[in-house]
Amino acid sequence: MSIVTQMRTQLKDSMKARDAVRTNFLRYWIAQLTTGSGEEVADDQAIKKMRAMLKEARIGQTSFSSEEVTLLEEWVPATLDRSQIAQELAPVTDQIKAAPKDGQAMGIAMKSLAGKPVEADDVKAVIAELRG
Repeated sequence: MSIVTQMRTQLKDSMKARDAVRTNFLRYWIAQLTTGSGEEVADDQAIKKMRAMLKEARIGQTSFSSEEVTLLEEWVPATLDRSQIAQELAPVTDQIKAAPKDGQAMGIAMKSLAGKPVEADDVKAVIAELRG
């Protein structure tokens, strides 16, 4: 079941429960994750969009309330922490250390981490430790 379909199911429940915050949150995200033609955005793109908005909300760049941020966290899968990122990068550590520039090291790391839920800032920190 897609994320938007799950949200639509939860929307009905939140409306019955008269939970205004959750209802408005779900309506907002259903609209954000549905194209103008009514098609749903793919789940990976939906998560990417929600993760970006969550990052902005955590640093105060959005007008989301704390309740809305909490609801958004429920929908966004947890990212790998720095120790998990370091473990994932273990096979390419030598390549990262040998890269002449930080940008190239980041490229090697991100290619190795493709498809895994990571925050770029955490990856940069791990690369700095590895190249240290």
